[in-house]
Amino acid sequence: MAKNPVAVQHVDVSLVDWPAGLDGLRIAHVSDLHFRERNRVTDAAQELLLTLDYDWVAATGDFGAVRSRWREAADLTSEFFEPIVARRPVYAVLGNHDDPNIATGRKCPIEFLRNSSVTIQHNGTSLQLAGVDQNVRDAENLTGAMGDTVDGVATILLAHYPSIIFRVPPGRVALVLAGHTHGGQIRLPGLGCLWPNDAISGRMARGLSDVSGTKLHVSAGIGVSPPIRWRFNCPAEVSILTLRAAARDQSGQAETGAFAKLEKRALV
Repeated sequence: MAKNPVAVQHVDVSLVDWPAGLDGLRIAHVSDLHFRERNRVTDAAQELLLTLDYDWVAATGDFGAVRSRWREAADLTSEFFEPIVARRPVYAVLGNHDDPNIATGRKCPIEFLRNSSVTIQHNGTSLQLAGVDQNVRDAENLTGAMGDTVDGVATILLAHYPSIIFRVPPGRVALVLAGHTHGGQIRLPGLGCLWPNDAISGRMARGLSDVSGTKLHVSAGIGVSPPIRWRFNCPAEVSILTLRAAARDQSGQAETGAFAKLEKRALV
C-alpha cells in the first residue's frame, strides 16, 4: 500500500459565544495548490475531499504558480474542484500568485469572495463568511469585506496572508482561515518553521493560534513554490475543522482544551 502524500489534520476549534446551531459545523480547509499540472499530491488531495466528511470547503488562495500561466491554473482549478462542488460548496479567496482571471473565468465552479461576504445557513442558523482579496498589494479591503456582515452574527474570515489577524478588530470575527506559509515548507526537528514568509511568528505558521480571542487556522497547503520546491517534515495537508461552542469557566474565560491531532491516512 503506497503512503498517502497528503496528511489529514483533524482540528477541534473551540469558539466563545459560538451559536448552538453551528456547533459541530465541519469545514475542509485547503490552500496553496500552486497548480502547474496534476500530480500524485493534487490527486490525493482531491480524493480526500471527495471522501472526507465536512459541510463545505474553504480554499485560501494560490491556485496558480506563475501569473502569466493563469489559463492553465484556471483550467486545473476547475478540473480539481468540479467533482467536489457537486458534493459540497467551495468558497475561496485569491492569493499572491493568482491572476484575478482565475476567479472570473466562466468555467470556475467555486465561489470567490473578493472583499465581500456571503450568508450561509446551517441547521437554521446564519453564518457570515467574509473574504479579502490579497492577490496584489493594496487589493485588501477588510472594511469592504466586512461591510455586509452584521454585528452579533457569527463570522468567519477567509484570507491568504495569516498576518491579517493583527488587523481584524478584536471580537469582530470568530475564526480566520489563511494559508501562504506552506507551514514553513521545511521544518527542522526541535526548531519547527524557519521562515513563515509573513509577518507572524514561526509557531503560527501552521495550525491553530489565538490572537486577542480570535482563532486563526493556517493551512500548510498542498503545493510548493520557489525558491525551494520541496517539503521536509511538513507534508501537504487537508484540514477538517470542527467548530465547537466553548464553555466558560467560573472566571468567564473560555475552556479551550486540546485543539488538534494529525492523522496520516492511506488511500487504498
